[in-house]
Amino acid sequence: MKYDKVLSKLENQELTPELAYKELYKEKRQKPGKRATFVKLNIKVPEEGKGINTFLRILFALPIPLVFARWGLRLGKRFGNLEEQEDFDIDEILYMLKYSKGTKISVDAKDAQVNIKII
Repeated sequence: MKYDKVLSKLENQELTPELAYKELYKEKRQKPGKRATFVKLNIKVPEEGKGINTFLRILFALPIPLVFARWGLRLGKRFGNLEEQEDFDIDEILYMLKYSKGTKISVDAKDAQVNIKII
């Protein structure tokens, strides 16, 4: 519907403001990004010393297939108390993880530094 038509129908009270808004600003569907296949982790724990950091570097030397990462998130959903948190939707995170090729996430905390790269 054209802008003028919607406003005239709104003025004549043929449409409610909510319906007029929906007509004027229809939600555009975004194309999903490129499909990811692997997750590469790099974890450093400065307080633990060289031995633990070497172990973590060897453990995560190869990229993890995304299938295993998604499986781990589903297990966390099942056995964790994630449903109690209102702002944490695991299904949305799984979808975003699936279509997020090329994303880099860096988390710096007091205890550890974690770098995540989705390939």
